[in-house]
Amino acid sequence: MKRFVAAVLSSLILVACGGGGSNDSASASSTGATPPSSSFTGATDPSSSSSVPPVAVRLAKYEGVWRKDCENHMRVTKTSTATGATTFSAVTKEEYFDNADCTGALVATGSYGVADESVEYLATLQNASVTLGTSETISSAEVDPAISILAKAQFTFTGSGVIPMDSPFADATLTGIKYANGEQVVLLRYALGGQTTQGAFLLRNDELLALVPVGDSTTSFKVKHRYIR
Repeated sequence: MKRFVAAVLSSLILVACGGGGSNDSASASSTGATPPSSSFTGATDPSSSSSVPPVAVRLAKYEGVWRKDCENHMRVTKTSTATGATTFSAVTKEEYFDNADCTGALVATGSYGVADESVEYLATLQNASVTLGTSETISSAEVDPAISILAKAQFTFTGSGVIPMDSPFADATLTGIKYANGEQVVLLRYALGGQTTQGAFLLRNDELLALVPVGDSTTSFKVKHRYIR
């Protein structure tokens, strides 16, 4: 069975969530991304001689390794690493496994090869309205708005199951992935072009919720991405 998936990678923590911004060509898709867990350093020790200042206490809860639920062979994780008191970088990676429940051999890994997103927190917003994926609305949530700036990088895949393909688009990678049962999937991943967008974060029930504004509102948001530890 061969399935064709032609979609812009949209699992970035903010930029592809539908928020505003310049040159925002990303759109929602069913795919995700994963970051190497070893790259997270967490909040900087104030006594450290590092030039990176300690992350603000209220924001430390967002740092670390987060992942999405397994979805048809693919597991998406994301690592956020503090780069300052109110900034962090995000590294995204996709992992493809032989079995649909993300078990078995790892046959392909995809990433941009760099920290693909730089995020800066804005002032905490009190009493925001947040619509969850279940359509439930929280009327008095405390969220942390943020601005996201993407890197400029091409997405690449490596692994035993990768089938290289020629992309018809100069700014995109076209790759096939083959599983042990013979099933194949063909993925189109657009390069990052330095887009900027805005969104917000909410930590609720140990879940990291990436939010996007509802319309042009600055106080009303909806959940676009959900991450767990």
